[in-house]
Amino acid sequence: MVAERLLMVLGAFAVGGCTVPFCTALPENCAAEDGTTDTGGETTDSSETTDSGDGDGDGDGDGDGDPPEPIVYSDAAAEDYTRVDRMGMPAINTVLITSKDAYNAANTTDDGNIMFGNEIFASVLGLHAALDDELAGFLLTPCGGVACVLQADGLIFPDTLKIDLENDGTFPNGRTLTDPVMDVTLGLIMLDLSVHEVTTLVGVLNPTENDVPFEAEFPYLAAPH
Repeated sequence: MVAERLLMVLGAFAVGGCTVPFCTALPENCAAEDGTTDTGGETTDSSETTDSGDGDGDGDGDGDGDPPEPIVYSDAAAEDYTRVDRMGMPAINTVLITSKDAYNAANTTDDGNIMFGNEIFASVLGLHAALDDELAGFLLTPCGGVACVLQADGLIFPDTLKIDLENDGTFPNGRTLTDPVMDVTLGLIMLDLSVHEVTTLVGVLNPTENDVPFEAEFPYLAAPH
């Protein structure tokens, strides 16, 4: 019996009436070639479907059964929640913040009080120490020290994604799927904007468009491909 079971698991050949090669179950549970299951007497059709449990009662999800249960939203106060992550301006938390847990637990009031100002300033200086020679090699003028943070002040403090409906809705005024967000952000913290446009690095570092067109209607993202 042990040898038979091992042979079945290995799929060497049919054993004990199991007609399907490579069957890893016991003979009484092996699927037959006609799509039925040998249960030692009764035969069941494996093509039968059951309710998928999606909540509408019809199994195939076509919406003609019972309606799903309504979504119940919590009315708990904001202070009852724990913030575990926050991301307003792209790359600020990712690139310029080293004390991630403290930053994620903080809020925009803390940003307004420049709680993480020294940390952000040190990170910006580190980027310039590493990249200023390369920028100069491309005939680009880096911003210097405090000036870099000051020209980005309105976007970094507080760390929120802002939008003014009276102006064009392109980054950093809001954000569309086609906006070259990282190129603009790097231009903001790396280049002297009295010499260069903030869009100077657009198309230099990253592609200028998606590999396939976005959709014209919600949810706008291109289909998986």
